[in-house]
Amino acid sequence: MKQPDLGKKITELRLAKGLTQGELAQKCNLSLRTIQRIESAEVTPRSYTVKLIFQCLDYQIYDSFGKFTYRLDRLAYRTRTGLGQCYKYVLDLFNLKTHTMRKITILSLPCIAIILLFLFIGTESKAQDHDKIIARIAIQNTKFAEWFNAGQIDSLGSVHLENACMIPSNYKEIHGREDIMGYYSFLYATGFRFTENTSRALVISDSILVDRGVWKAGQMIGTYLTQWRLCKDGEWYIENEMTNTDLGVE
Repeated sequence: MKQPDLGKKITELRLAKGLTQGELAQKCNLSLRTIQRIESAEVTPRSYTVKLIFQCLDYQIYDSFGKFTYRLDRLAYRTRTGLGQCYKYVLDLFNLKTHTMRKITILSLPCIAIILLFLFIGTESKAQDHDKIIARIAIQNTKFAEWFNAGQIDSLGSVHLENACMIPSNYKEIHGREDIMGYYSFLYATGFRFTENTSRALVISDSILVDRGVWKAGQMIGTYLTQWRLCKDGEWYIENEMTNTDLGVE
């Protein structure tokens, strides 16, 4: 309990006991002037003096409730003091008339920290997105081989843009989803079947992805280069692709 509440409390308890300031001073073995100064909040007495006065007034400040209240008073006082000092310190930082460079440096540190935090979050988010895209393309490559081997040409067409372009090995350029599906139907009819379709390198930007990989069909091997585009529905579709065939044995 701090002044002036302490002085008011002692005055209240003394009057409730019917004691004068002189009688309380005599009972506590203190000077009259000390009691007067404490009650008028001119001074803040030491803890043992407060304890002595309250004992003489039969007030148990250190019982469970009183102790808890006392601690709350101390905490509130320290909090107010700390906030006040902090407020004065911050206010002084914006007064650039003195120690200008030091204050500018201190004020800029939180801004720099916030910028670095956002950059870190953005980098972390992009890394996670990159990993998700790699995993998605790996699944698409597996599905591509499975769909072709099962003769599901419509499924192959579903991952191509309508105006997609394809350049097969030793074959003329093919334009449009329908013609690309026609080429895959022809290839399937010849007995061609994938045994592997694996990505080896990916280059990813915001909306374009280039996938370079290897395909195998029995002893026939080749490479492919596929350019995917991210569309408004959040899905990746093939826009351009080309293959190269090596007829030799692996």
